[in-house]
Amino acid sequence: MQTLTRSQLKQWIDDKKDMILIDVLPEDSFRNQHIPGAVNIPLKDTPDFAKAVEQQGASRDSCVVVYCKNLQCDMSRQAVQKLTDAGFANVYAFEEGVEGWFGKSQAAA
Repeated sequence: MQTLTRSQLKQWIDDKKDMILIDVLPEDSFRNQHIPGAVNIPLKDTPDFAKAVEQQGASRDSCVVVYCKNLQCDMSRQAVQKLTDAGFANVYAFEEGVEGWFGKSQAAA
């Protein structure tokens, strides 16, 4: 499984890399806080996760980055597995999740 660090993801966002950033947490969590530019596709509430990703404009060759809550949450790993099984070739997990993104960004600001 390919993973990204916070600094790598920040660089990709700053560089406006052609990617789709997906928050796989439930909708209420997404509404409460999410990484800027992310779309919400709740893993647990989406029966055909890969199809939902495609409906966001991603092809099997698109760069897709998924994240969940934190390192202890395994939903991003599950999402990577579902996308890989469906034939997506360029999938990354940001395992630090939304907590890592905001926890560290506030300290660095």
